[in-house]
Parts: sequence; C-alpha cells; structure tokens
Amino acid sequence: MAVWPFNRFENRLWCGPLMARILFLAHRYPYPPNKGEKIRAFHIAEHLLKTHEVALGFAMTPGDPEPDLSWAKRFSDFYCGRISTFDRLFRTGVSFLTAEPLSVGAFRHGGLGGWVKRQVATKKPDITFAFSSAAAQYAPPGIPILMDFVDVDSEKWRQYGETQGATRAWFYRMEARRLLAFDRAEAARAAASVFVSEDEKRIFDRLSPETRDKHVAIANGVDVGFFDPTKVRPHEKSAPTIVFVGVMDYWPNVDAVTWFANEILPLVRRRYSHARFQIVGARPAASVLALKALPGVEVTGPVDDVRPYVAAADVVVAPLRIARGIQNKVLEGMAMARPVVTTPGALEGINAQRGRDLLTGTTAEEIAAAVESVLGGQAAPTLGEAARAFVLKNHEWGTNLRKLDALIERTLKGS
Repeated sequence: MAVWPFNRFENRLWCGPLMARILFLAHRYPYPPNKGEKIRAFHIAEHLLKTHEVALGFAMTPGDPEPDLSWAKRFSDFYCGRISTFDRLFRTGVSFLTAEPLSVGAFRHGGLGGWVKRQVATKKPDITFAFSSAAAQYAPPGIPILMDFVDVDSEKWRQYGETQGATRAWFYRMEARRLLAFDRAEAARAAASVFVSEDEKRIFDRLSPETRDKHVAIANGVDVGFFDPTKVRPHEKSAPTIVFVGVMDYWPNVDAVTWFANEILPLVRRRYSHARFQIVGARPAASVLALKALPGVEVTGPVDDVRPYVAAADVVVAPLRIARGIQNKVLEGMAMARPVVTTPGALEGINAQRGRDLLTGTTAEEIAAAVESVLGGQAAPTLGEAARAFVLKNHEWGTNLRKLDALIERTLKGS
C-alpha cells in the first residue's frame, strides 16, 4: 500500500481568521472534482480552507489512477493511502460475516486509521467533518462530528433491490438494512448530520426519528464561473443533438441512457430522423458501449472537458429512474443555459419551475414529447436563459455553504 504523508502548514497563507482545526475525512480523493460526490466534497473543502486549518485524510481504491496531490498539499496536513484489491475483497468479506455494511468495509484502510489517531494526539482537532458513511468509520471519539451523509444511501440500495434479479436483490436489501443501522448509529454520535436536500433530510427524519433534531439540509451548488456558456466553444455537430453527461459505469446512469436509447430516442427520431443521442462520460460499461449499435447513438467515453458537448446540445437530458439527492448533471446543464429535460425523481432538491426553467416527463412518451417540443421550437424560447438565471439565484456554492459556517460556529460553542 502506497502512503504519502505530508505536512506544509508552515507555508499556508491564510485569507481569513483561523477559526477551527478541522479533520476532513473523505472516502475518496475529492480532486479532480469531476463527478457528483467529489464535486460536493471538493467545494466544501475549498470553502473550509478559506477560514480554517484543515487536515485531509482519504484512501484510493483499486482502479483509481495515480492522484494529482498538488491540491492535497494546500491542506495543513494530508494522508493518502491506497487500498489494494486483496484488502478490499478481504475486508468486504469480513464485513459480510460480521453484519457490517459492505460499503463501509470496502473503504477500510488501516494506515488512514493510524493517521487519524496521530492527528488527534498531535494536532487536537476541534471538529471532524466526515464526508459519507464510509468515512464515518474513521471519526475519532471525543471530538464533535459533523456528518455529511450527502444522500440517504440505504434508500439507494433499497431501490436497487427493487430492480434486480433475486440474488442481487437479496444482497442489495441486506446492504440497505445494514447501512441504515450504521447510519443511525453515526447520526446518534454526531453533533449534526448534513444532507444534500430537504427531501433527503425528510427521508432520514422518518428513518432515524431519534436524531431528527440534528438533521440539516445544505444543497449543492454549481461553479457558475466554470459552467459559463460564454466561456466555452461548442463542440461541432451536424444534426440535432441530445446529450447525457455522467460517469457511465454508475448503475442509475447506465439505466437512464439504456432506457433513453432503446425506448425514447426511437420516438424522437420518428419526427426528427437525424437526431442523435450523445452519451458523454468516463468508464462506459459494456452495456453502454453496446448502445453504439443503435441508430443515432454515440458513446464518447472519457473527454477532457464536458462543457463543449453540453454547450453544443440542443437538449440536455437526465432521464434517471433511480435517483438520490441533487443531480449535478441537471444543475450543470442549466448553468450552461441549455434546455434540460429530466424526470421528476432527478429534480429532488432543485426547486425549478417546470415549463419555465426546464421540462420534465415520467414516461418514455412524455420525455420524448418534451425533447421534441424543444427541437421543434414549441418550448419556451427563454428556457435556457431561465435555467441559468435559476442556478445563479439558488445554487451558488458560497451562498449555500453559509449554512455550514453557522453549523461549525454552533458546534464550536457546544450548543
């Protein structure tokens, strides 16, 4: 296992008052911020770095590329350990036998646990910020914990169990039960539990009523300076283009593009025969690559920058049938001032006005009709402009994270 300890706090230039020593624990390296969970962790960490002394601990999982640690060196201290394939299989097996959530055991790294103990002994953190259930296992006792669950992941596993065959469904339901029990225990010892939306918070309020007074919703934001259509040259295209962006080995994304390519795109192409569906994202699963055989479907695989593809889209779609928390792909499409068509489930935590800011549909026919209304000019011509205005008003990171500042201040005061 490779380990990279580092300490450069003496070279840190502060741009605000030192308020707290924060131990930031993440189950994945938040850099580069190129997928949902990493985007949230990255922006929260960046926000904390402005006014706090922050130490970062995380582990790399099998298959992760070698990390660019230049960002990690901005922290007062950091630790990166790599979990080997053998360790992951072994620890997952142990978790199965001990009734622990498999998704917790899969992220266990002994070196990271040791580093946390040394941080407690030498730096004496004021607060631990644990990003995700898997990171919570490292949160030391005796130090106030701010627990960012992001989504209610046990509900995700439960949903998976409703869509899979008997064997997989059994495993998913088992993981849902175990993870919920684990999360309730972590919420009980945390000073506060954070969720990405009011909807996710309400779900956990119901599932963990004994801790509901400590549940807080802090919504995701968008880097509106980066996702700015005026700063991007659109990708070249020769036909009406419908774009989906996401990591393409993630099951909800795989399900979404498979559904769109097989059942929705053919409906659109009856009227717009040259329309093409562009699937943009890294690590496409075999079932996603197979979609290239269908008329009008393109799978790009990993790209250096998704923005030119989004900028060129006539429609950005997010037809997710399994969705938890705020969908960054929806917010980023809106920030790029593109017409967005999505499912109601993918709008959790995004209080946009349907028909003005974006369009929605539940069935294949409804989504196809919404896409056609954009391609044919029947949708509001200001749809993209209204979408970006909504994001600027409601989903700017600095504004949303003021809630976190208040939470930290309250935790430090012990109230």
